Amino acid sequence: MSLVAQHLTLQVGARTLVDGLDLTLGTGEVLGILGANGAGKSTLLSVLAGLAAPAQGRVTLDGNTLGALPPLTRAQHIGLLPQGDEGGFLGSVMDFVVLGHYPFTKHPGDISQHLADWELTDLANRPLDTLSGGERQRARLAQLAVQQPHIALLDEPLTHLDPAHQARLLAWAGSEADAGRTVVLTLHDPNWAACHCDRLLFLHGDGRWQLGTPAELLTPDSLEALYGPGTAALWRQMQRGQPV
Repeated sequence: MSLVAQHLTLQVGARTLVDGLDLTLGTGEVLGILGANGAGKSTLLSVLAGLAAPAQGRVTLDGNTLGALPPLTRAQHIGLLPQGDEGGFLGSVMDFVVLGHYPFTKHPGDISQHLADWELTDLANRPLDTLSGGERQRARLAQLAVQQPHIALLDEPLTHLDPAHQARLLAWAGSEADAGRTVVLTLHDPNWAACHCDRLLFLHGDGRWQLGTPAELLTPDSLEALYGPGTAALWRQMQRGQPV
């Protein structure tokens, strides 16, 4: 399953966020996207999911124009975890998690295992809107796991999670890649990116972008160019510690 962006340009109003991006998502990899707030990370994920059109360029899934595919067909191959879209859902945690299987006709299998994986078993019958922010985020991750997409796009998935569940999420991303699937996630922590991503994409928010390995991109100079003055010191401090 190949998702390819060719000469992609993303704009918000008159502002160009990304200019001429060429990106092929490799099978069995974890790609981390880093950039300051408003740099275009969420916009890019929406375009890669087929939910928004680029200003220029195109995205293809196995050679087919992504935007031309029916939504259910896209959902059978691409899963998107956006930032907090469950508002207004009145059902239980179990009801919400099962929705991950909606694009498919076959039986969803053992949903209880996915609940257990994200420590939601005791919360399965609770209304989703009664959960804490971290618990709701775990329910959204369980829903994505039920979908089992070939390509998972996660927008700031570490939000609201405590350190143990952050580590659990990143371990899940690695296991998905080991199983031959592709995971793309937006991050703000260079330490997590260094330890858990095969490649990184830096978005500068002014059209510029950089694509490379953590070793190539995670340098004090490049981080300061990405995030602004003072951030190089944070990376030097991180480098003194042991990877998580």
